[in-house]
Amino acid sequence: MMESIHITDSIIFGGSWNTPKIRTHFSETNRIRGWIEIMVILAEVQAEFKLIPKKAAIDIRRTYDSLTVDEKLLLEVAADFKKTNHSFIGLINAIKHRCGQNEGEWLCYGVTVQDVTDTYMSCVLSKVRRSYIVDIIEIEKLLIQLAKEHRNTIMCGRTHGQPGIPITFGYKVATWLDEFDRHRQRLLEIEHRLEVVQLAGGIGSLSSLGPEALEVRKTFSKRLNLNSPLISWTSTRDRLSEWLNILAMITSTGDRIGQEIYNLQRPEIGELNEGFVDGTIGSITMPQKKNPEISEHLGTLSKTVRHHAAHMLENLVHDHERDGRSWKSEWLIIPEATMFAGKSLYLLTNLLESLQVNSKKMLENIHATKGFIHAETIMLALAQKIGKQSAHEIVYKASMSASEQELSFKEVIFAHQIISKRFTTNEIEGFFKLEKSTGVCAEMTDLIINSINYSD
Repeated sequence: MMESIHITDSIIFGGSWNTPKIRTHFSETNRIRGWIEIMVILAEVQAEFKLIPKKAAIDIRRTYDSLTVDEKLLLEVAADFKKTNHSFIGLINAIKHRCGQNEGEWLCYGVTVQDVTDTYMSCVLSKVRRSYIVDIIEIEKLLIQLAKEHRNTIMCGRTHGQPGIPITFGYKVATWLDEFDRHRQRLLEIEHRLEVVQLAGGIGSLSSLGPEALEVRKTFSKRLNLNSPLISWTSTRDRLSEWLNILAMITSTGDRIGQEIYNLQRPEIGELNEGFVDGTIGSITMPQKKNPEISEHLGTLSKTVRHHAAHMLENLVHDHERDGRSWKSEWLIIPEATMFAGKSLYLLTNLLESLQVNSKKMLENIHATKGFIHAETIMLALAQKIGKQSAHEIVYKASMSASEQELSFKEVIFAHQIISKRFTTNEIEGFFKLEKSTGVCAEMTDLIINSINYSD
């Protein structure tokens, strides 16, 4: 067994970076098998258009159907690569040697490596894209359930890490749901741009495929259930950059949710908790700890995907009609980013399924603000009588005074001469009622939930 070097291939740690469902698409065995299959289909199409002998296409298909992509074949291809330093000739030679007589001579007639590898990547990402839509729908269903359950669960809204004014937890969840549904829409919209055949020939002109080259490309595309491009895209990499940037946004939303849970799980806040599995160890030196491991790893995965997305943007800058410096790096970054995104969706699903919501602690934390969380309500009410800027100055000074004297905000407001003269006792008491303090959070939550439509 070859020793694992990359963390994603680790027997011990590899499962932290990918899921078996997505990883299998990028395994070397499946990649080589996929490349060969594309060469076979291409040969069959070329035979139909009389670009190569029909007998050759039949024999190439027969060879593929009886071929086992095993370690022996991979080592054979590797040895040829070491000798020639060409990324594809070893594979072509391996198939050629298994074909009858001269039939293998017609493999990859008039096409180049990038035609096969780009087309294979489009095939793989087509499957992954559909899989991720299903994963996101599952996440959305969990978020809808959470948002409905906590539509009216009041909690402290925070800005700059500090208490601001009350919101509902359902509202917070609805913002996550809203964001994820846009990601789902992006995955739907990218289909016709991403799932596209590459058949360009050496430089993109298709001069090697004869006068019916465009029909050859259309037929080839149809056989693979991919779209046929209007023009060759060997040096145009925005399709793949868009894919990686969508993955960066998806994983960043997962990171945002994870970071929120990470922060609200702090014992001094204690409003949310990752579901704890008995036997999980947080620290080998501090046995009492229950660490937010999933939330943290969502951040790790997202940072790496964002880095790869930035790298892919660099690949949009191409020299002339083909530039190996750019597109070969995609062999590394696209599989990694795609696998990491798949793991992120999987972890986020687990996190939301077992999320613990402590509504009692949410309420306690609001009360711990000593009424300061209602300052905006009082300022806006006072602004109706004396103007907003003047009201802001008065309420600001009142809040500073309350902090300095370690008094509750309500005590200071009741004792404030200007405020107490303009409002009755009942009116001031009303400013501090929580059930009136969350604006239209619940209504907006309903709007988001009701906007989700999977008929598209």
